[in-house]
Amino acid sequence: MKIKTKKNENKYRCWLQKNLPSLKDKTILLNGVTGSIGEATARHLALLGNSLIFFVRNLSLAETLKNELEREYGSKITIIYFDYLQKDSLDKALESLKAFPKIDLFFNISGIYHQAPDYSGTLEKTYLVNYLYPFYFIEQLLNIFPCLKVVSVSSLTARYHLSNKDKDYRDVDSFGEYLNSINNKTRRYGLSKHLMMSSLNSLSDQIVFAHPGVSCTKLFSPKNKAYGRLFYLFVPRLMNIVFMKPEKASLSLLKASVLQKNSEDSWVGPRGLFHAWGYPTIYKLPKSIRKDKANKRIIHLTEELLK
Repeated sequence: MKIKTKKNENKYRCWLQKNLPSLKDKTILLNGVTGSIGEATARHLALLGNSLIFFVRNLSLAETLKNELEREYGSKITIIYFDYLQKDSLDKALESLKAFPKIDLFFNISGIYHQAPDYSGTLEKTYLVNYLYPFYFIEQLLNIFPCLKVVSVSSLTARYHLSNKDKDYRDVDSFGEYLNSINNKTRRYGLSKHLMMSSLNSLSDQIVFAHPGVSCTKLFSPKNKAYGRLFYLFVPRLMNIVFMKPEKASLSLLKASVLQKNSEDSWVGPRGLFHAWGYPTIYKLPKSIRKDKANKRIIHLTEELLK
C-alpha cells in the first residue's frame, strides 16, 4: 500500500492535524508494518514527524519502507526482528527496547486471519498470533515502560465468545481443548480477538482498542492457503473495489491513540453502515467484553498457558 496521490496525502494530513494535533514528536513502536494497514499507519505517523520503531518478521520489506519514509519525511526509524510465533524473538525484542529512554505508544497491529490451521504449538496458531503472545508481550512491555499507551487492533468479530464458560473456563486443559476444537476459521479468528480484548482489557488502563472496519489487506493473501484459487482470484479484488483503502482504515488506530479509558469502556472504529466504511468514531466495547465477569479468569488461564 502507498498513498498514491498528493491530493490523498494532503487530505489525510489535514484530517490528522485537525483531529490529532498532539500525535507528533513521539517515539512510537509498531508491529505489522509490512501489512497494508500497518504500512498506512506507519506512513501517517512518519508524515506527522514521529520517530518509529518497526517490529517485523520480514526485514527486507521493512528496510524498503524505512528507506522510503526516511527519504520522504525525514523520519528516524529503527528496525528490530519480531515474530509472534517465536517466543524467544519477543524476549530479544523486549531486551532491545531497554536501550530506548522512552516509548510513548505501541500499535499492536500484527494478526492472521483465515489461514490454514496449524496445531504444532500449544494452541492453533491463530490464537498464538492474535491473542496469547500479544498478551505476553504487552504485559512484559508495560513492565519496562509503565506509562506506555497501547493501541491493540481487533475486529468486529470479537463479539464471538466462549459458548459454555462454566465448562470451558474450568481449567487450562479444558480451555485449550475447546479453543483447538473450533474448526470454523471465522469463529476461530473472532474468538482469538475476543480473548485478546478480554484479557488485555482487564490488564491495564493504558490499553485501548480499535478496529479498522473492512479493508482489503494482506490477510487475504493467497499465501495463507486457506481457500481455493478462485477465492483469491476474485474476493480480494472485489473487496478492493467495495471497501475502504488501508490509508483511511488506519485512521481508526490513530484516533484510538488519544482515547482515554473510562467507565464507558470504549473503542474506536469507522462510523457509518455496519461500522465498516467511514472516518473514525467512538463506540462502546461489545457487551461480551465490557461486562464479561470472566475476564479475570481469562487472564489466569492465559498465564497458565504461557507457563
